[in-house]
This record gives sequence, structure tokens and C-alpha cells, in this order.
Amino acid sequence: MPLCINLFRSSFTNQGEVCLCSSRIFVQRSVYETFLHKFVDGVKKMHVGNPADPMTTMGALISKEHLNKVKSYVNLAAEEGARILCGESVEELKLPDNLKDGYYMFPTVITDLRDSSRCMQEEIFGPVTCVVPFDTEDEVISRANNVKYGLSASLWTQDVSRTMRMGRKLEAATIWTNCWMVRDLNMPFGGMKASGVGREGHKDSVEFFTEEKTICIKH
Repeated sequence: MPLCINLFRSSFTNQGEVCLCSSRIFVQRSVYETFLHKFVDGVKKMHVGNPADPMTTMGALISKEHLNKVKSYVNLAAEEGARILCGESVEELKLPDNLKDGYYMFPTVITDLRDSSRCMQEEIFGPVTCVVPFDTEDEVISRANNVKYGLSASLWTQDVSRTMRMGRKLEAATIWTNCWMVRDLNMPFGGMKASGVGREGHKDSVEFFTEEKTICIKH
């Protein structure tokens, strides 16, 4: 369950509107069904509502337009034959009258998706996460890398050698192991592939925020 708690955070913190959020979760097939049951059960217990309420675990999205965009990904997944295990389209969101005009939606878990699905390939940037099984280490590395983005990834394993082996092969600039969003300003931060160029943080920031100038003089 501690693993699930960390993945609740990494998937749904700030309604999933964090560039480092987990939108794809690959689970080893031998534990896939057990994990899926515990994860979905926990997601269903999350409370959507006013962030000022201590009981609330997820608030509203940033705008109506973005809410509709996120919901459109869930609809697309359903059209592609995926299973919506909880959240949008399968549960009715009941809000008090003073919140009904807000941009709220349930945290949503989707499975039975192809890797080519837009939900697996694009950045949804909302409270939607896709959970799929894998069989081998080489397979999951290939599948995880098969997107244009490469900002961050997290590994969940008790095998340190596997962490180092997979960490070198994953095309992501920040890789957490058995944790998420552990940050230090001395760490270089940035992305690979379409997630960005260059790094910031500590000494990397000096170059990143320095404007170099060349002055040419003919005499």
C-alpha cells in the first residue's frame, strides 16, 4: 500500500496538472492484478471538492477549456476499447451547489490501452493515469521510451542493480527510485527529447541564466 500512496500523489497531485506527474504506469504482470485492485480502490476513496476543506484530496482544474480537453482523452480511450476503471464517465460527481460551476472531475484510471493510443503518447496534464502490464525489463524500457517526451520517470524496485541498469537506459532526465518529487536545488533539472533543452539548478543555472555577448571590432 505505501507504493500505491506514492503513486496517488504522483498521479493526482494538483489535479495531475504537474509536468512531472505519472500519466503512464507500467506494472510487472505477476503483480498487475493485485496492484490494480489496490490502486483503484484507493483512488475511489479520494475526495474531490473545495481545497479549503481538510478532507479534500483533489480540487478543480485550471479552466473549463482544459477540463473539456482532459475529459476528451477519457472519451477517446473508451472509443478505442479501453476500460475506465474509475472516475470520469463511470461515476457521478456529486458536488454541493456552491461548487457545481467549478471545473471538477474524478481522478480517473484507464487500462487495456495500446501503447500507440493518444492517452499513452500525449501529455494529458490532468487527473488521468493509464496502467498497463509488462513482462520483461527490455520490453518495458522500450515501451517507456516510445514517446516524444523525457522529463522524468520513477522506478519502484528493491533491486539496486536494476535501478542503475534501467536508469541508464530510460530516456528521462530525472529518475526517482521508490519515491517521487524529491527535489534539491543542487540537482540539474530539465528534460530530454521534446521535454526541453539544457538544465537549470545550482551551477547549471549560472550558464542557463547568463547572457553571453560577443563584441567584434575592426581596427
